[in-house]
Amino acid sequence: MMKLYTIVLLGVVLGGGCLVQLVAASRLPSLYEQHLFKRQADTSNNENVGLYDENDSVVSLTAANLKEKIFQQPYASLVEFYNSYCGFCRRYAPVWKQLASDVLAWQNTAKVMALDCSRDENNPVCRQFDVMAYPTIRFIPPYYEDGPQNIGIPITAHAEAEVINALIENMQNVTSKPPNWPDFTALEPNSPHADLFTSNEARAKYAFIVNENETNGTTVGSQVILDFLDTPAVVVKRTKDASEPSGLKVITAETMSEIKLPVDEFTREKVAAAIRRHLNEHHISVTEVSTKATSKESSTEPDISEIMEKKQEDALRAKIMELGPGVVYQADLEETVKFALFHEVTRYKTIDGERLLALQRFLNVLVRYFPFNENGMKFLKEVRQYVLNAEKEIITEDYASQIKKLEQNRSPVFSSNRWIGCSSIKDGLRRYPCGLWTLFHYLTVQAAESEISIDPLEILQAMHGYIKYFFGCSDCSNHFQQMAARNKIWNVTSKDDAVVWLWSSHNEVNKRLSGDATEDSAHPKIQFPSVDMCPGCRKPILTNHHNHQQYTLQDGNEWNVLEVLKFVKSMYSSNNRNPLGLQQASLVPQKLAYSGVGDNFQSNRIFGNVLNEMDIRMGALLYVACIIMLVIAVKMVVKRGYRKKMYTHDLLGKV
Repeated sequence: MMKLYTIVLLGVVLGGGCLVQLVAASRLPSLYEQHLFKRQADTSNNENVGLYDENDSVVSLTAANLKEKIFQQPYASLVEFYNSYCGFCRRYAPVWKQLASDVLAWQNTAKVMALDCSRDENNPVCRQFDVMAYPTIRFIPPYYEDGPQNIGIPITAHAEAEVINALIENMQNVTSKPPNWPDFTALEPNSPHADLFTSNEARAKYAFIVNENETNGTTVGSQVILDFLDTPAVVVKRTKDASEPSGLKVITAETMSEIKLPVDEFTREKVAAAIRRHLNEHHISVTEVSTKATSKESSTEPDISEIMEKKQEDALRAKIMELGPGVVYQADLEETVKFALFHEVTRYKTIDGERLLALQRFLNVLVRYFPFNENGMKFLKEVRQYVLNAEKEIITEDYASQIKKLEQNRSPVFSSNRWIGCSSIKDGLRRYPCGLWTLFHYLTVQAAESEISIDPLEILQAMHGYIKYFFGCSDCSNHFQQMAARNKIWNVTSKDDAVVWLWSSHNEVNKRLSGDATEDSAHPKIQFPSVDMCPGCRKPILTNHHNHQQYTLQDGNEWNVLEVLKFVKSMYSSNNRNPLGLQQASLVPQKLAYSGVGDNFQSNRIFGNVLNEMDIRMGALLYVACIIMLVIAVKMVVKRGYRKKMYTHDLLGKV
């Protein structure tokens, strides 16, 4: 009988071992997760990321290649420092692409580039170049040296024509000129024709003179010089003769004869077209530059990891759509705080004065109301204490180093590494701006539902300061500050009014940006909440009322503010946070809602789950095999026991 006990015990241990193996295996990254992490690592090293790719004429920069591409080069660089989530940057991207395409013929002399400051690895570079707003445009002269104060020459213009004029003006002022640098010097009126065909330009058959009348302040002549810089047998010069209208003439090297060429309109395009016509008539080919980059050939072989990734992503999006828009995801809240503290705050070289006070207020409300796990709360408190200990200023490099150290000491802090409800199929849409709105909606509700503070402006003041001093999209920041003043943010007198103020202001922004380039078609900017989400939140318009609390809709209805307040409080309550996308169950904060995901956190998550679908199936098979082995072992012992005569002392033991 002891053998029976031993084998049963062995079977239990074996079965338990199978379970341990199952759980252990489940805590390893799945094949999909391994592929995803590898893709994210590859993406961080790929320069063609952000608002521009290999199909554009824009040279994409990263922290790894910036110095190599702009310093000590025999060409000038026109660099846009942008932020891929910045609304103005997204609207401006087509302008920058068109500009790069239009001046591609100048690429041996000037290149158009761009750096995405929203990426963590680029943050130190943007800080080094004193990028305080997006987009920031800098001109980098040829042979520019790397140095702490060498951040290029700022260009404040944004319209394409104005940027080109600024580029030309800076190129004209270059002192360290490469060997083939164009001569922008304006000729004196009535200069001898022979002077146009110097020894360096002896091969030229035609000299084209572009007269820029001094009264129009144009740079057309310089632009045309660049257009034909690499065309053999042609020399282009400019004059500034106020006595003659702006125009074009050609001088033939053989006869020194002069002919005026007709130009419909004095623009770069029209003048260049006139020169091309003349050259074509004389059978001289013109160097043309394609404005389309060659696309890279893609492999047609299927990748099983990519197939798995797509299925997982599709399943995740399906679950998000199933849960609907009225869900707050813990993953989005954590991603927002992570990006804010580790990226946005570190954009400046120093943090002092009002900016330091704004950071202290932001950290204070996070410590009070942010739903973090134990490690996360300790981390936030330590970061706040570090900031509070600063007497007058914080050196941002020291801050960045310190918070990384604090995170490592409390590791793991964050239980997510991706956006969920704020995600988008298109890169650069939603994500952080969506997360920031979500975060402050959540904080206003938590403050209203708690007795920690009686200050009704606590959250709004922290939000206003953060957006004013740290939010990367300067255009968005200015719009918010103007709206805040217009909507009398400082007149809010209760914590419930703070909830309503933020809801109303968010709808105002949605109305302004509806149909904008920043809108994700899968997540249109509607007046929130919709009728389907909250039927009682809208009511028929009332006439002759004097209640200033009413908020009118475009469709002739009015918001029922009390119902809206109830809905917003319910949506952003601590009990309505969803764990979808969290990767470490041990870091899940308390009071998380599941909203149809199920009561068992570990077994029902779709993305980043401890037990994904494949692991569960393999584990179940392994466990069944263990049980079968256990049953067979027991049967063998029992069968053998029947062959042996059973005595009383075998059951009762010897006395």
